[in-house]
Amino acid sequence: MQKRLHAFASRWQATDLLSIPDFRNLWIANSIWWQARWMEELIIGWVVLEQTDSASMVALISFARMAPFMFFGPFFGTIVQYASYRWMIVHSQYINLVVNGLFSILALSGVLEFWHIAVGSVCIGLGSAVDWSSRRALIPDLVGKERTTDAMVLETIPQNISRIFGPFMSGVLLEFFGASGGFLFLFASYIIEIIFVTRLSSNTEKKETKNTEISPLRNLMDGLQYARRHDRIWGVLVVTFFMNAFAFSYTVLLPVFARDILNQGPLGLGILAAGIGIGSLPGVALINALKRYGNDGWIFAGSSLLNAVAIMIFSWSTSFSLSLAMLILAGVGQAGFSVMQSSIILQSASDAMRARVVGTLVLAIGGGPPGRLTIGALATAFSAPLALFLSAGVASVGIIGALFRLSGLRGRDRKDEKMKG
Repeated sequence: MQKRLHAFASRWQATDLLSIPDFRNLWIANSIWWQARWMEELIIGWVVLEQTDSASMVALISFARMAPFMFFGPFFGTIVQYASYRWMIVHSQYINLVVNGLFSILALSGVLEFWHIAVGSVCIGLGSAVDWSSRRALIPDLVGKERTTDAMVLETIPQNISRIFGPFMSGVLLEFFGASGGFLFLFASYIIEIIFVTRLSSNTEKKETKNTEISPLRNLMDGLQYARRHDRIWGVLVVTFFMNAFAFSYTVLLPVFARDILNQGPLGLGILAAGIGIGSLPGVALINALKRYGNDGWIFAGSSLLNAVAIMIFSWSTSFSLSLAMLILAGVGQAGFSVMQSSIILQSASDAMRARVVGTLVLAIGGGPPGRLTIGALATAFSAPLALFLSAGVASVGIIGALFRLSGLRGRDRKDEKMKG
């Protein structure tokens, strides 16, 4: 019995990282941020669908939110030279606070319009472009590079719990309190998150070495060249692009599937969206076990493929039960994708190149905006099921191609992954 307890404790040794005050505060802040993010996406999607009755307009709003990742996120390596990770996280939350405060006032007044949501989504996206990158890049400084995977596993737990409660709470709030109730809840959430972020110590105020002679474009090109020399990093970027541009497009059409195909209201939409989180919880436990025995590249690619295939099956389902089951299975895969994506990037890049490589990761995530526009156009021209099936199918082909063409994902990088670039 004692040996079993010891084995269980060793599997979850990541929890000792919470004894580090700065990491604990960041972990709590991230937990609230993820909860608000899932709620925000679902609430805005439903409100836009009700306003416009158009899948393409829902996709357009998603594009507006994600576009800053594509246009500004890749230059994170330059931005971080002038402001600390902590500063960028805090000020990004002020943007979220103001936008959701205005949304709640407009919704309570009954004058919230499509263009208000579009402008607000762009503002949220601008903050998120550096916010997400800063949260990831700060972790190795707080826990050490050798504990980065443990930190990512630990962070993924509340992230995936929020995938259950966030969408479900969104459905409840929309069902009984309307859009104004949802936006007010988000406003209060960001206030609490800001309190924890501002508690980060001065040790998190470090900046990258400032070099004003290097242009933002040069920084980005340096990051891409560095990544291209390392198959592990390049493989993560390729798979990340396919997942964001094609597989994750299901989030755009989820309100459409819930209302028009499965005949559900806001509460049913919330339950469907919570399926991803339900699957992610056992997915995190599975990844925590597999990472001790399997190659992380295979785990990353395999998890991504599982997500894409489950979404392909979901796209043709007309049964609420089967649709929910496929989203739960997709959540298992998405957990592996989320944990291993950041872990491989942060562990493989040298300290000097970390911010630039994270910038290239944001560039890969930037494949999401055109993918959302494409799936919205396909859904309008043909049908939502066909659009989602084709999109997830492209993601599956891309993942398989990256796995077998890039040896780094299979454990044989062409370069030493710790080389200093």
